[in-house]
Amino acid sequence: MTTIHDESKLEKFIVFTVADYRLALPIKAVLKVVTNPYAMNHKLSNIGLIQIGHHMIRVLDLHQQLSLKDWRQFPENLPFLVITPTSQGDLCGIPVCEPPDLIELPLATIRQVPQSYRQSGVLEIASHAIAISQEDITTTIFLLDIPQVLKRFNQSDNCQD
Repeated sequence: MTTIHDESKLEKFIVFTVADYRLALPIKAVLKVVTNPYAMNHKLSNIGLIQIGHHMIRVLDLHQQLSLKDWRQFPENLPFLVITPTSQGDLCGIPVCEPPDLIELPLATIRQVPQSYRQSGVLEIASHAIAISQEDITTTIFLLDIPQVLKRFNQSDNCQD
């Protein structure tokens, strides 16, 4: 029996790299990708906020969450922000080194990360994983769970108070 490629079962994702991890958000969850306006917002960025136009955007420093150095020490190395809205209507920006990729993936390749594994590192902030194999190389892409990312950041903020 021949399988017919069904376009309706593909989903588009914005994929970017943080540390050695490939992370993704569904395209419908990304408002836009912009150049990082760090230089114009130095004082605000030190407290995790950046202003773009009339919008105040919370910076979600995933580099720091994944046990790397604070990106604000090296703003020229993270020139892009992936901007996504929260369920409360606020905006968040994830700083990244390179322009993100737009890829289409079959929904059948997306697997939920078991809750028992979601305890630390990238698995704590990812809801699903997607394994892509090309020419003997397998790449895993983790689908971010923005509510969980925000929860993790709020816990970090409370620990610093």
